[in-house]
Amino acid sequence: MQTTDTFNVGMKKAGEILDAGLFWRGNLAKAVKRRDFKGTLWGVMALSFLLFFYVWQHMQVVKLGYEVQGLKMEKQQLTNQYYYLKYQMYDVNSLPRVEKVAREQLGMVTPRTDQIVILDDGSTFTPKWFSIWTSTMKKSEK
Repeated sequence: MQTTDTFNVGMKKAGEILDAGLFWRGNLAKAVKRRDFKGTLWGVMALSFLLFFYVWQHMQVVKLGYEVQGLKMEKQQLTNQYYYLKYQMYDVNSLPRVEKVAREQLGMVTPRTDQIVILDDGSTFTPKWFSIWTSTMKKSEK
């Protein structure tokens, strides 16, 4: 007797579970009559969320694509400017131009040979190892 009651309760629960998604199975009249749209509403909301996420993701990709393109153009402009400024620097610092400016604007002339004086600044640097090596070599020769 008890197994029959348990079986009937189980069948009743199974029927309720099966009837919970009436709208999805195409039984629209029963679903409208019972006003059972909870599952449908959740399904539509989940689908809307996924669609919104897909559109948002696509918009972000397009936006980042435009940003990358803009940065590439800016990089190209800066590279062009760099090479132009480098050319200008070489032009300004070239020896013929410096000599021309020195002669024309500053009034400088090439010195005569009697005007040239070479000074010894006394900064001849010898590494310590070299002085030790030379002293050792002098001792070994004796």
